[in-house]
Amino acid sequence: MFHIQEAVKLMHEAGYELGNLDATLILQKPEIRPFKETIPSNLCELLGADPSVVNLKAKTHEEIDSLGEDRSIAAHTVLLMRK
Repeated sequence: MFHIQEAVKLMHEAGYELGNLDATLILQKPEIRPFKETIPSNLCELLGADPSVVNLKAKTHEEIDSLGEDRSIAAHTVLLMRK
């Protein structure tokens, strides 16, 4: 199994750093508003990144398919790395 710490180590060994991370969580429940500051903070800690380069958004799927019926969640993430 590949862990985030291994990926970060490989990224740094190759001379890269996190340029920007944009993540969108798609879920009906739980409400993430209470965690809106904690999640990016934890991501910054895991990735060794400055908080200014991490952006988190959340949206619902309006009761359409398994995401909207509260049977699953999804995360779309775009990551920019720079040397």
